[in-house]
Amino acid sequence: MGRSGRIRARSGTGRRGLALAGSGGLAAVLLIAGCASGEDSPRETPTGSVPSVSTGTSPAGSGPLYNAVGLDLCAGTDLAPLADLSLTVEKRNAREPRSAPGSACQFDLRTRSGHEATLLVEASTLTSADEAGRLYKATRDVTVMRPDGAVSGIGDEAEGFTEESEPGFKYSEYMIHARSGNLVLKVWLAVGGTAFTPKDVLADKATTIAKATLPQVPR
Repeated sequence: MGRSGRIRARSGTGRRGLALAGSGGLAAVLLIAGCASGEDSPRETPTGSVPSVSTGTSPAGSGPLYNAVGLDLCAGTDLAPLADLSLTVEKRNAREPRSAPGSACQFDLRTRSGHEATLLVEASTLTSADEAGRLYKATRDVTVMRPDGAVSGIGDEAEGFTEESEPGFKYSEYMIHARSGNLVLKVWLAVGGTAFTPKDVLADKATTIAKATLPQVPR
């Protein structure tokens, strides 16, 4: 797939924000909600304050550590699960997560009706499973999205979050947030339109992408 163009299915699996304070403490900042204007403009993707991660070693017996630094999620994320949404890729933005060292890619998309859509895939790797657990827990503590229950089959723990709003158009969001050892994985999918995209549709797509992303992160 080129850097721009209609998403289409292909075979095979390709390769909002939190902050850790020093000494292992957690500064919980997660801004999931986008702009609330009535204009048909793109909502802001999840952001957070610049993180700092405490130093130290992983506790004994915690298993192999993940290391997502240098992982190319823009190239490695298979967009085939989004094919039936008729989205066009306008831009891929590789960046570092705000939550911890790792890798992320934001896909700026457009619907057939001309509305904005966004896919954010983010893998953050902490210095220990304990720190990753605190980062994971902070999401449910501070997100304005509504919890949608636990999700099975993604790491040690995972849950979904959902939201619908009307900033001048119908805006549907779904986020899968998961932890596996010292890795925290986030997949956030948001689609604008003249009607809300069904929650179950977004949940299925976000879950599929999350499950495909997890095994890509090196240990």
